[in-house]
Amino acid sequence: MNIKNSLYLNNVFFFLKKKRLFIQFFLFLFITNIRSQQIANYITNGGIENYYNCGNSIVVAKGWRSIDSTYFNGILYCNTCFPNVPNNGLTYQWPHSGNAFLQATFLCQPPQCMVNPNRGYFRNRLKSTLVFGKTYCVKLYVNVSNPSSYGISNIGIFFVDNSIDTITKINIPLTYITPQIENSTSNILTDTMNWVAITGTFVANGTEKNCVIGNFKSDAATTKTLINSTSLPAVACDILLDDVSCIPIDLPAYAAASNDIWAIPGNTIYIGRPQDVGIDEACQWFKLPNTTSVIANAAGLTLTVATTTNTYMVKQDICGVIKYDTVVVHASGLGFVTLSGVEATKLKLFPNPANEILTIEFVTSSNEAYRDVNIQIMNSLGQIVKEEELHFTQQAESLAATINTKELANGVYVLKLSSRGTRDLNTDSSLGRNDNSLNVSKRFVISR
Repeated sequence: MNIKNSLYLNNVFFFLKKKRLFIQFFLFLFITNIRSQQIANYITNGGIENYYNCGNSIVVAKGWRSIDSTYFNGILYCNTCFPNVPNNGLTYQWPHSGNAFLQATFLCQPPQCMVNPNRGYFRNRLKSTLVFGKTYCVKLYVNVSNPSSYGISNIGIFFVDNSIDTITKINIPLTYITPQIENSTSNILTDTMNWVAITGTFVANGTEKNCVIGNFKSDAATTKTLINSTSLPAVACDILLDDVSCIPIDLPAYAAASNDIWAIPGNTIYIGRPQDVGIDEACQWFKLPNTTSVIANAAGLTLTVATTTNTYMVKQDICGVIKYDTVVVHASGLGFVTLSGVEATKLKLFPNPANEILTIEFVTSSNEAYRDVNIQIMNSLGQIVKEEELHFTQQAESLAATINTKELANGVYVLKLSSRGTRDLNTDSSLGRNDNSLNVSKRFVISR
């Protein structure tokens, strides 16, 4: 083989190698994007906004109906499109958010009301079956209708499989049902003007496909108080419902499909999860280094790419479980990820957020090459606040080491691992480079 052919083949091999790395990179982004689009709120149409056609019955609201789809009298869909918002003849109220809410009777005692029917229940078909053993944070907003003579405390949320379809007496007290989430009996709802949040957590058994909301207590067992004597002698209470969510309490705070985005200045991009009821309320966005001024309350946000690189942080609070994530928006049309012996998707930092100790763990095809690795920790301003050389030890199928983070203040940091590696059979001498080098980085949060 002559020199010309040898150079030609080397160029071909180099091109194929680069092409493989770019394919791996885009596959990584694709897989990570799918992961970031996992369900956040399992309630279908939790904001009650979407409808098949504009009407005043619950059957027009997508994802919602009564327990029995053939019976829906007395369960109203209220929407500005009808228009029966804010005045539907039974109450005067604006939605908690958006343009719509639901209304049903939660208490109506005889003789002013019939023995049957005298109750209404909201039913939602979940986006997906809940996961066995996983804890979910449930939240909804309720309001008492103006003509209600009594305020009540008994609001229950019942998660169940399709056995709910066997219930035929769907408009009387279903006293044999024990809801997973119940409003406190001491929290009697009396406010006809302001929406009140009811929240709680439960562990799923893995069969739940439906959510039913109502008063499952008998008339006698319903905790109530008189709020409107002009409606006597009727003993009745209608409840309005809006913004319902059921979110995994351990939901990762994915800020973006990738923690780094390269985009052309002036272009518009979206980072974070798709916006939805519940998860929007749970997320606050900051533009670092400012961690006090919230720039958006939403699961994700639309940005116009600046001419400089900027870092954004999301703080997610699901029933008191707080998580953070960041995304760096680079002012560039191109970007790359170093893919060497380390599998970038298997670089782990934990716990994250960290307190005093941070563990670094990664999987590599060349373990011996990365026993001694230089690490740098940079703050949100890009300043190096810690630098040292770590010795990694074998842990099952990975290498691991720990670093002391006690001296680091609360905030977002970047950990960079670098090593020249060792020259071995993977070294492409014709290119004058060592493919066994290491250059990876990942973000973590210090929170105490």
